[in-house]
Amino acid sequence: MTDERINLKNPIIAGVLAFLIPGAGHLYQGRNFKAAVYFFCILGLFFSGMAMADWKAVQPPIKPKSTKIAMLKYSAQLAVGLPSMYGLVQRERYYSEANQQNAPELKAFSAPFEGELELRGDDSSQYEDVTGTVHLEPVTGTLGDVSLTGSFDTEVQGKQQSFNLVTVHLAKKIKASKRRGYEASIILDPATPYNSIGGIRGSIPRPFLNWFEVPMDEAEVQQLHADLGKVHELAMVFTWIAGLLNVLAIWDAVEGPAYGFDGDDNGPEDDAEPKEKSTA
Repeated sequence: MTDERINLKNPIIAGVLAFLIPGAGHLYQGRNFKAAVYFFCILGLFFSGMAMADWKAVQPPIKPKSTKIAMLKYSAQLAVGLPSMYGLVQRERYYSEANQQNAPELKAFSAPFEGELELRGDDSSQYEDVTGTVHLEPVTGTLGDVSLTGSFDTEVQGKQQSFNLVTVHLAKKIKASKRRGYEASIILDPATPYNSIGGIRGSIPRPFLNWFEVPMDEAEVQQLHADLGKVHELAMVFTWIAGLLNVLAIWDAVEGPAYGFDGDDNGPEDDAEPKEKSTA
């Protein structure tokens, strides 16, 4: 039973706060020591697991139908609250129409590029591993279609060069990978966009919020497991235990501690000294 000497305030509000952020419900109740313990211990365990798994331990279920095991794994992580609930937002972003393979980029941007450069000559092609910077901007065609054009600045054989790019293809904007696939054709003159002399193929960085807690298909999960080995399994266990611990913290915020206080109240009657029976 709830101990009346602990002011739980509104238990429902405390429970919701404890779910959203471990320890927040106890802070609302003025139980500051427990709030600090739950906050640092539960989130510390959760983010330790995330870091061990290259920040890919939280894996929201894929659409249209996920396996029961995947649902159970994410449900355990979901109990941590907001830190894992972001995966539900990423799930919607990942499957949105704006994130389809051929969805056009509507803003100009620049990004560092790593990959391979191909330059075609009369008799052969020259290939070279390069790094540089790509500058892209959307262009609207006569039929209203949007395509990307731009330039690529790099160093080839010790000389700084800039190439004109057309027919740019980018991988999905939101995906559980730190690098975004990138391909484009190189032309000599923008006035003749179909006269290609080569191309580049590689990747550019994907912003943190565009790959963090994004759903992973089975092939991506298996690849992550292969890269990390046993560390991946340990990392997942850390995040699951953090979620289960927060369930107990929520219960404590709603119902109070499972033990009473050592007070000055008298114990049960049968613990007291027996009274002498009257002989009268």
